[in-house]
Amino acid sequence: MGRFITALVGVIAGFVLAHVVNQTPEGRALFGRARATLSSFVEGFKQSYRG
Repeated sequence: MGRFITALVGVIAGFVLAHVVNQTPEGRALFGRARATLSSFVEGFKQSYRG
């Protein structure tokens, strides 16, 4: 039970930290680059799966 609570607190802290970082212009740019990288990876995976 203790590990579950620790994991839950970690997830909540991560969401709060991401929200705070996203409030800054640098944070928005960081998340924009991360989204672009993830989209590129997913698109490449889709193309390799279809091919």
